[in-house]
Formats: sequence, structure tokens, C-alpha cells
Amino acid sequence: MMRKAQLISENEKLKRKVFVFENIGVGLNSSIKEKEVAVKNFLNANPEYNAYEVCTLINLNRGTFFNFINYGVRKPWYEKREEIITREIIDIFEKSNKTYGIERINIVLRQRGLNVSLKKISEIMKKNNLIKINMIKRPRKQSERPIRSYKENILNRNFNPDSPNKVWVSDFLEIKVKEARFYLCVILDLYARKVVAWRLSHNRNENLILNTFKDAYEFRGEPANLLFHSDQGSEFKSNVFMDTLQMLGVTQSFSYPGSPNDNSPMESFYRTVRVEETNPHIDDYENSLIIREYLTNYFDFYNDRRVHTSNGGLTPNEKEEKYYSDNY
Repeated sequence: MMRKAQLISENEKLKRKVFVFENIGVGLNSSIKEKEVAVKNFLNANPEYNAYEVCTLINLNRGTFFNFINYGVRKPWYEKREEIITREIIDIFEKSNKTYGIERINIVLRQRGLNVSLKKISEIMKKNNLIKINMIKRPRKQSERPIRSYKENILNRNFNPDSPNKVWVSDFLEIKVKEARFYLCVILDLYARKVVAWRLSHNRNENLILNTFKDAYEFRGEPANLLFHSDQGSEFKSNVFMDTLQMLGVTQSFSYPGSPNDNSPMESFYRTVRVEETNPHIDDYENSLIIREYLTNYFDFYNDRRVHTSNGGLTPNEKEEKYYSDNY
């Protein structure tokens, strides 16, 4: 009974977070000025939300926001001066399309009648996370190795977490049906190799993984301290997906390029799906509705009745049930 109430509460929290993210109109990488205005407008339109939760979600310092709301309150002259300088620096930086460094900002400030030291400009830029976009030099042929664009592999092939909802893995599987192509996205919980969410689509894109993740996150009660591992696919590295995971406090981990064994449980799972489901029934897949019906039946079988060697002969559901009965 308590677990059900907890799931309902956690589900409501997730819905509130998703509503903010979808309606706030700014992202985690937006400027402080944009975030301040967005939070003010959002709170005016949605009084049931509070500044604490909204500022936390979009990574805006609450003190900065309250100063923005209450600007005009009597403050020491040096604080007012720093606020003025900060606004000017942010304005100059944003209008330069984030290309101006300390020296150029200093020049523009002087043109605006403000004499500010380079050290002070540097401090303000660091404090407000104003990072200059650097020009990327072309790599020299033969003499320089190409820059590798992979991100960190935090999972590091540790495929046996000690509890559910610690590590999720995911990938896409292409299913060719006559002249059509479908893409299956599955998320597995590594503890019991359980399918916690899946979706099928004609398109392989960020929306497919984003919606699949939202299904899993809601279904599993908004787990904390979650690690999400995948390959280097552009869908997993899209700004929308990465911002969503960062907003929810989920850590991302990536396989190294050309290293399928970095996500071997997912690779093994899809091999099993091909052998046991898609290949035998490919001629029966007349349309997406029929494919979904077959996959629904298979994943129910996989979680409920298919024994798994890595689970000591237990099904995914049996292993999870044993964990909760032993620990709660």
C-alpha cells in the first residue's frame, strides 16, 4: 500500500518536471537573462508551481532570480555596479553570438563608458558560465590524429548492478518488413535484464528514445541515482535528450566508438529478439499494429516466463520480486 502511494507521488513529481521542461521555453544552456524572464513568466502563468522547483530544474541560481524579481531594492553601490556590469557583459556576449572573449568584451565596455579590469570581466564570465565558442582548426593531414568525439564510458562494462533501477541500457533495432522499415527502441534494467519500456516507430530519431525513456521513467517511479548507457548514436547525444536526462538527474554513459561489447547485454538481447521473435514471424508482420501485437506478447513472455542464465535461472520478473521480498 505504501509503495503504491509512493509511486503515485513520484509519478506526480515527474509530471510536474516534464510540464516545466515542455512549457518553460528555455533550456539548460540558455543565458541567465533568458532563464530569469522565462521563470517569471512561467510562475505568473502557473501559480501552482514555486520558484524553488522551477529554478532548480533549469539550473538557475535562486538568489540570482530573486535579485532579478526584486531589483530596485536599496543595495550597496558596489553591488549595484557589479549588477550593471554583469548585465552589460551578458548582453555583449550574447550579441556576439558567444564569440567574444575577455579582451573584446573589455573594448565594447569602454565604448559604453564602463572601465572594467580584465580580471573582473573574467570573474563575471566564469560566474555566469559565459563560455566562448572557439574556432575549430582543420586538422593537419598525416601529422595530426583526428579528434575523437566520444563521451565518457562510465558503465565500463560493469553489467551486474546490485539492485534494480541503478543501470538502464538502450539501443535501436531495425526491422525490415517488405518495402518498409521499422525501428524498435527498448530500455533494459540491467539488474534482472528486464524490459522496462519499448516503442516502435517508422522513424529513428530523438523523439523515439525520448518517449521510450519517459515511459520507463514514469513506469519505474522516477528512480534516483540512475545511470543510462547507450552507444554514440546521435539520438542519444541530441540536446533535447541530454537536457532531459540532466534535468531529471540521470547520468549518461556511452560506449566507445566501434566497441559493441561496451553494451553487450543490449547486443545479446537484440540477438535473442531476432532469433525468437522477428525472424520467425517476419512474414506475419503485415502492418505496425500486428508488429506491436507480436512484440507485446513476446516481451510479456520475456519478462514473465523466459528464464535467464544471468539471473540464475530466474525470469526477469522473478529476480526483481526476489530482490524486493529479500530487502523490504
